[in-house]
Amino acid sequence: MKSKHYMPEKLQSPELELQDKMLWFERVKSKIPPHFHGHDRNDKKLTAEQFFNKELRTSATEWIKRTSEGCTVVAVLIATVAFAAAYTVPGGPNSQAGTPVLVNKPFFVVFTATDVLSLSFALTSVVIFLSIVSSPFRFRDFKKSLPNKLMFGFTFLFLSVSMMMFAFGSTVLLMIQNRESWTKIILYAFSFLPVGIFALAYFPLFISLSVTYKYLLKKLRWVIP
Repeated sequence: MKSKHYMPEKLQSPELELQDKMLWFERVKSKIPPHFHGHDRNDKKLTAEQFFNKELRTSATEWIKRTSEGCTVVAVLIATVAFAAAYTVPGGPNSQAGTPVLVNKPFFVVFTATDVLSLSFALTSVVIFLSIVSSPFRFRDFKKSLPNKLMFGFTFLFLSVSMMMFAFGSTVLLMIQNRESWTKIILYAFSFLPVGIFALAYFPLFISLSVTYKYLLKKLRWVIP
């Protein structure tokens, strides 16, 4: 294999490492004469798929379960906050008409839209991560299905956090609209601090997933004649 196809430093998790080795497994299998495929059990009655990287498969399963469960908790918390925010609008309701007091303000529309988007993205990521946790973790799932779900789950979770911060920032601007402009800038900057922390914590893994995904697409063309 040429050096341009090899990039172990990009594989930062057991799941991605297993995904990479699976392509090697398929490459070797494609080189074996077809008449040997019917005799694919060893002396322990295990197939090649069952015997292949058994310890790494166990580590990959545990890692992806822990990651998905942790992200599910975060997404549920965000969905809870976004749902509660929809019923506690900034400024409160009009005592007579029952409509929000600040409904005619431009940032109120921003608050409503971003809160709805945050809730939608959070629930979507919950569904994706739950589908990962409940997956049977078959050998072929580690090749494409699980990495794709994990990448989409991270994407929707990050979008949910970002929309929640936009909603929070809109609320801040609605409540301090008569203050000095520098005050608004400082408060808005601090409102996005959690987004930066979240990005620093999870973006390395997300970038690893996305880069490895592109790398594996190129490698598939090399593996499959």
